[in-house]
This record gives sequence, C-alpha cells and structure tokens, in this order.
Amino acid sequence: MSSPHATGFMVLHSNQLEGLRELAVQFIRNHPLPVLAPEVWLVQSNGMKHWLELALAKDLGICAATQIELPSAKLWQIYRAVLGPSHVPAHMPLDKSPLVWRIMRLLPQLLVQPSFAPLKNYLGQADSDTSPMNRRAYQLAAQLADVLDGYQNYRADWLEDWANHKDTLRTQAGMATALPAAQNWQPALWRNLLDDLAADAEVQAALQKDAQQTFSSRAKVHEAFMAKMATLPEGQRPAGVPHRILVFGVTSLPMQTVQALAALGRVCQVLMLVQNPCQHYWGHVVESRVPLAKLAKQRQAHKAGLPVPQDDGSLSEADQYTFTPTRTRCWPHGANMAATTCTCSMALTTWTNTKASSTVSMCLSTPHSPQLTMAARPTCWSTCNPRCST
Repeated sequence: MSSPHATGFMVLHSNQLEGLRELAVQFIRNHPLPVLAPEVWLVQSNGMKHWLELALAKDLGICAATQIELPSAKLWQIYRAVLGPSHVPAHMPLDKSPLVWRIMRLLPQLLVQPSFAPLKNYLGQADSDTSPMNRRAYQLAAQLADVLDGYQNYRADWLEDWANHKDTLRTQAGMATALPAAQNWQPALWRNLLDDLAADAEVQAALQKDAQQTFSSRAKVHEAFMAKMATLPEGQRPAGVPHRILVFGVTSLPMQTVQALAALGRVCQVLMLVQNPCQHYWGHVVESRVPLAKLAKQRQAHKAGLPVPQDDGSLSEADQYTFTPTRTRCWPHGANMAATTCTCSMALTTWTNTKASSTVSMCLSTPHSPQLTMAARPTCWSTCNPRCST
C-alpha cells in the first residue's frame, strides 16, 4: 500500500534527550498518522522505554497507540512482514538462547581437540576429565553464545569467511588479516556449530516440512530483505511495515540495522534521534574555551562568505550584528528547538534553534540524503558543529 506521508530517512542530533523528545513530540503533532496507526519507537533498553512512556504521557496528555520496542525484535518482525512468515521463521536455530545449549552439548567433544586448549584451560580440566557439564561450563557456553550472537549482528562477514575455512579477520577496508593463533578455536567452533546444525534431525525435519525456509542465519535473512526492498517501488509500503519509525536515544546500532532502516526510508518515514554531545557541553570540563575554539577552526575550514573569527574564536561586534539581526549568546546545555511554518510542498519541516539563532531545514522528500541547510550560524564561532554542512 502507498504511504499517505512523504517518505525519508533523517538523523537528528542533540546533546539532551529532553530536546530530542520535544522535537519528536512536535513532529508527531504536526504530522499525525492515520487513525489506528501506531507510532513505533525503537529504544535500547526497558528503562528508556518506561521513561519515554511517562514523558510522552506528560507531553501529549496520554501515551496511547504507541509501540516501544527493541530494534532487533521489531526489525525481525519487519523482515517477516516483507519476506513472508513462511520464508522467515519466528526464531532462528542459531539464536542466542538455543545456541547456549547447542554449545553446551558440543563442549565434551570439542575440548579434546588441540585448537580448543584455551577453553579447556579456562575450565581447569585434567586430561582424564572429559565431562564439563557443570556450572562453570554453562557460564562458558553462555558467554560464547553471546559473543557469536554479537558476531551475527555486527560481523557477519567474519562468520562467512570462517564458514568457508578462511581463518581471517576482515577489516573495514576489506583487507583480510590473519587470526591470532590463540584465537583459532573461534572459527573452528563456528564450523562445528554449522556442521551440527546440518546434522540436526529436528531442524532438518522442519526444513523438509516447509521447504521455503532456506535461511541458515540472520545475515542471510538480512541480505534477502535488502534485495527485496531494492525491488519495491519508492513509497510503496508493504503490509506490516509501520507508517513511521522513530529510533530514539540509541547509542550504537549494528551496520545491518542501519542499512535496514535506510532501506525502509524508501517506503516509510524513519527518524533517528541521536544523543550527540556538542562543544558547549564539553566546554565545561576545561579551564578555557580558547582550546576548543582552536580545535573547532582546525576541524572545520573557513567557508567563503562567512565572517572570519578572531584569535579567541569569537566574532567582532560588527560581524555579530552583520551576521545575525539579533545579538545572541552561547547556552551551555544545548538548544531548544521550535517548529516554524512548513514552507515546502514536499513536507519540508523547518526547526529553529531559539537559543542560538540558527535554523535547520529538513526535507522528507530526499530519503537517501536528507538535506540539512544552516540558514544562520550562532554568533559564537566555537559553537558551530563541524558535522553540519551548508
């Protein structure tokens, strides 16, 4: 079904969660969803969920028709909605919970192999003891499952290389570096798990019962999802995909999740509200703001048409009155954002920084590269965010 709202993917920064919340609430008020369509929020913890529920109830009068979930859980639901529940199961056999018991069962036969000597030493076993079924072994299996679960989310490329008997670590630039000898047990463990999964009669019976379930890992599901999203017409939202997704206050996300959110921006609204401390905040932990001003000038070159700052990073009186019609000052704890009248037929929303006299315009009609334009910079030169671009 087509989306009644303009689609796009936007990232908004602030050094205070309260400012991000006010911005999100104002955006929701200005752009309400259709009746009975829930607002979907993605947060990083249950504590953030409860805080956000109370804050939304205070700001909006009631917190209703709102779904606040963890990114991984909601994204898996979207995978199933786009690819079909018959293709993607509700739980994968290599998810963290079943993976703990699979590793626990394989430990006795793995510890006799020379490459698993570090794990054997960790358990403190003698050569004659081949039964690690104790509390310490369970804790080890839980830690290993947690590490492999993180690899599936963050470093699926490593697992793919290990499955192909390439005991290397692929860097961000694509270069392969040799795995340290003390860590050779990690790719061996992953290959043993894949072999055990292929020999699992229960898993094979489930695959034979439903031949459409052909994905062996979450990384394969993600690849199929990205390929499917690339074939969908822009603005054509599949059934089960929310009208709008707000990612709030998440400090880190796997690259797979960021890629999926960017792809969803073609068919729905995706807003990432990220807490990002600014220079004002860190200026309180140094004796003088002069070092910060010098660093700001080093990180961001002077642009043509803008006043040249003085040696201490500030602007002269003449430049201040020429650059902005009103004299402003630097506020240490961020800036409040106030919405102004929409001036673009393609859902252009303009937000004005009421404490620093700056305006940021964001257009939802550009889903892949949202346009951020700074109409007027703060009078204090050291306040300019090097991430902003004109």
